[in-house]
Amino acid sequence: MNKRFTVEESNLISIFMEEGIDSDVGGRKNVINGINKTLKHLEDDEMVELSLCVLAKLKELTDHEFMKMEFVAAE
Repeated sequence: MNKRFTVEESNLISIFMEEGIDSDVGGRKNVINGINKTLKHLEDDEMVELSLCVLAKLKELTDHEFMKMEFVAAE
């Protein structure tokens, strides 16, 4: 289990990992960019808060640390 991220946070990350473009598919920077682009369209306060929390945690990680983690959407 991923200790840095909650299940909800991991689910959000996994969505944006699947939507990667170019050679950075699933990369940390691509996930950050995807969440940032989506953030302005969110109307739900809880989703905004979740997204901001994920962004803060992702920015603290290195690309190497991120690539060692596994993010799988929970059903």
